[in-house]
Amino acid sequence: MLVPAMSWYYVDALRRQVEVREDLLPGLVSSAVIRRETLVWNEHMETWRPAGEVLSSLFSGLPPALTTGQRQQLLNVPIGTVPAASVATDPVAVCSLVFGFLGLPICVPIFSIPAIICGHIARKRARQQALASGNSGLALAGLIMGYLGFSILIVFILFYVGMIVVAIVVGDSEMPVGPE
Repeated sequence: MLVPAMSWYYVDALRRQVEVREDLLPGLVSSAVIRRETLVWNEHMETWRPAGEVLSSLFSGLPPALTTGQRQQLLNVPIGTVPAASVATDPVAVCSLVFGFLGLPICVPIFSIPAIICGHIARKRARQQALASGNSGLALAGLIMGYLGFSILIVFILFYVGMIVVAIVVGDSEMPVGPE
């Protein structure tokens, strides 16, 4: 019998731990989000276990789980050619890359700051993903271009400030001090 108000955790398709209230478990089982082989855990368990063992009452009336060979036969795909799961491209990583390109001196260097911010956010997200993806590389490229564009912006600002200071100093030394 299930204890009310208990939090359960399950491992989703992206291998993330997802917290769910106990009353939502039957709906997740019936919609095949949680399958017999899905690992589940709650605070009363020592280790993660397959849902079919722990929550067997929720799986009564459902057909048995297909084996990998049966799934491949249904898909009519030769064994060994089932593609691995992949992670979608993170839009923040793409924004970092685009802002990085725009932040180079050819365009407007002010885009370098959003490239740096988006790059750091996307790198953090990429580290938290269970599956390998190209998001980290996109974010790194955006970060590099963002920092390069920002550095060039700072050099230009320092150059122009220096030119203004030199013009003021030179202009003051050539001006007459007293009445002529």
